[in-house]
Amino acid sequence: MLSSLFGDLRTIRGQSASEEPDQGFAATAILESVATEVNDRGQMVDSHQRDLVVSGSPAQAIRDHFTATRADLETATRLIALYDPTAVWASAVIKALSDASGRPIERLHLREQGTLRTLAMIERTTLERRNEDMLRIYHADVRAPGTANAAVPLALMERSHMTAVIVGAMQPHAIDEMLDTLQTAVRNVNWRCPTLLFMLPPNAVWIANKIGMIEWPARLKVQVLNEALTSASAVWNSLLGMWNRVKKEPVWGPPPAPPAPGLDGFQIKVADLSANPGSIAGAKVSMPVTTGAQEASLARRASLDPALAERALDVLGALDGLFACAVVDASSGLILARQERKDQPVELDLAAAASAQLLRSHQHAARQLGLTAEIDEVMTSAGPRHHVMRNAARHKGLFLFAVLDKQRTNLALARYKLMEAEQSLG
Repeated sequence: MLSSLFGDLRTIRGQSASEEPDQGFAATAILESVATEVNDRGQMVDSHQRDLVVSGSPAQAIRDHFTATRADLETATRLIALYDPTAVWASAVIKALSDASGRPIERLHLREQGTLRTLAMIERTTLERRNEDMLRIYHADVRAPGTANAAVPLALMERSHMTAVIVGAMQPHAIDEMLDTLQTAVRNVNWRCPTLLFMLPPNAVWIANKIGMIEWPARLKVQVLNEALTSASAVWNSLLGMWNRVKKEPVWGPPPAPPAPGLDGFQIKVADLSANPGSIAGAKVSMPVTTGAQEASLARRASLDPALAERALDVLGALDGLFACAVVDASSGLILARQERKDQPVELDLAAAASAQLLRSHQHAARQLGLTAEIDEVMTSAGPRHHVMRNAARHKGLFLFAVLDKQRTNLALARYKLMEAEQSLG
């Protein structure tokens, strides 16, 4: 019986692990020592570090290793996987937890059979909690290029009880690639993780909107947090707060029956951010994903006559100094109708999403002050531009948004035109 990093590796009596037939993906050997300081050859070794020599797919080797060594593979409910595409926080969180709890960091090196080069390193530490089962936190650090090696973190995520995706400084195309990869992973037959948590930096509303527009599987609970990632302890505390909310979610069972056509096919939507307006200043914002918010947004779209929306924007289009204007869904920041000047390009989607968050913050502040009336209008001014938002009184949850040239626009006339456009919505 050989003791591996994550359990006991069972071997056939009289046959060593290295003699097992090569199936193209399985681990071919487990190289480890049971010594604590010095092995039988007098060499100093780390008793918490192991090597797994594999052939074929490293991700499949991990799946096969888990199947052979973990008796709780189908029932484990205290596993958290960290997915850190920018490799900034996950290792630091593991290290901080190890230092705080006094538990060692266990490492499993996946090595290529022919060259013994490290393809990936899996780190794990444990955390005891009062009156609860022990938490196990995993992280996979991919060391070699290639799509086969990049799938190693996904193999860890499949059997965890919550996966935290820590999004750092990434280019838009890298964000799209990451979301495409996760979309594919959660539809894999091996996926059993019930909760996917995205940890975003402050003001990353455009990423939250992308997440909200994806049709995730019905069984998957998608959560989004916006906060400043300033330290490993801050990342862990936020992650732990979400874990306390979702830890009782059951692991995936048999696939459910396919949903009926219609609104039920849309499973998630980033919820209203007004519960915590501090996100603009970098404070924590929790954005649970709910089906009801998605359906409400779709209902608002259906109730807005496109012809009326275009007529309202035509009213604004006559303004001197107008860069762009739009009708925006206040709950998500998504644009429902738009007009833009081609000679003066504006990042209208990003501006609308940020303005929706700002408008909700003002509404929340007004409620805190005891004001019962709705916010009619909010204006911001920065550099050469004005951003003006006006709530549509007859279409709750929608607002008109205009980006104006500060030097050329008569602001008083612009506000009057916004009121006129609001009335044009009917």
